[in-house]
Amino acid sequence: MKYSFSTPAAAVLLCVMALAGCASNPNAIEPNPLPDFDKRFDVDRLWRSGAGDGVDETAMKLRPAVTAQRVFAADIHGRVYAFNRENGKRQWRSKTEDRISGGLYAGYGQVLYGTREGEAVALDAETGDELWRSRVSSEVLAPPTSDGLLAIFQTIDGHVLALDAESGEPRWDYETAVPNLTLLGGTQPVIESGRVYAGFASGKVAAIELETGAPLWERRVAEPTGRSELDRLVDVDSSLLVENGGVFTATFQGKLAVLDWENGRPYWAKDISTHQEISSYLSTVFVADSEGLVRGAEQRSGTFLWQQDKLYGRRLTGTAVQDGLVVVGDFEGYLHWMDSETGELVARYRDNRDGFADTPVVYDDVLYALSADGKLAAYRVEEKD
Repeated sequence: MKYSFSTPAAAVLLCVMALAGCASNPNAIEPNPLPDFDKRFDVDRLWRSGAGDGVDETAMKLRPAVTAQRVFAADIHGRVYAFNRENGKRQWRSKTEDRISGGLYAGYGQVLYGTREGEAVALDAETGDELWRSRVSSEVLAPPTSDGLLAIFQTIDGHVLALDAESGEPRWDYETAVPNLTLLGGTQPVIESGRVYAGFASGKVAAIELETGAPLWERRVAEPTGRSELDRLVDVDSSLLVENGGVFTATFQGKLAVLDWENGRPYWAKDISTHQEISSYLSTVFVADSEGLVRGAEQRSGTFLWQQDKLYGRRLTGTAVQDGLVVVGDFEGYLHWMDSETGELVARYRDNRDGFADTPVVYDDVLYALSADGKLAAYRVEEKD
């Protein structure tokens, strides 16, 4: 796992056994072998296309983005690709030469991304041409978001910035204190009901007024503990789920928790550690923790409804939900589908041999997975006859 200090020049690389499972570390978690299970669903790969070099053996995340017409993906060398969502045919490629980080956002006719050099960039979704480029306070390690009027970017040094979506001109800048040492990553801000919700490396979540950038509330989800800076890492790098009146979030070495989306009041919190995406379906939250345990938690109470331990140690991606099934990827390039009510394994497919660039994305019950070596594939699942 990589970590970064707040300034790019001070970046450091470290390996944590519970996350990276480094072969050189004798205490690394031994991954479980592929488990046997009763297959209940068939997996159909719809198409597969090349999208550059992926993350090229780095620890960066590069999540693809999907719209009704296209799938967009990028590689570590700054090439951005657009593919037809139905058949995977490439529609354009843009050689930006940027060190793209965090992943892409696509919507309102634009593709947005941030860079390690502290720039926010917008491309035309139809052509791949650059629309604007703006300097921000530091490196961007999370996917941005937009409502079509404002483009929201979050930087590693604790800033959430709103840029004019048409011109890239700054509109407001919200700042909070973050620790010097953080995980190399970040969570995508969420726009909901005139607010921006954001999570930070300090273990805090904030609600910000979308139009003005005024702070509405800020709440700590997890408290740093321990003597060393590594022990005290409590980054919010998982996705924020804003639904059913709550902001659901998870932290590294901290908590799975929910806050009231109006005032930030905490409802419940459970001890868990993850830096991956969380997801939900029918009032259940799904989380894959740092050791490879996958759990389903009831949204209202936080009660764990089930735990799947057969993928222990397999360095899982975050969770996604496809057609009512929970899906994760692992370090050997396998995709695993689970019953959302019981956690039972119901399907498996090997996408590649090199793991994934980030958690797969689901759109209209089709799953899109970008491999670490830059292969983008689309999948459907169907219950066996």
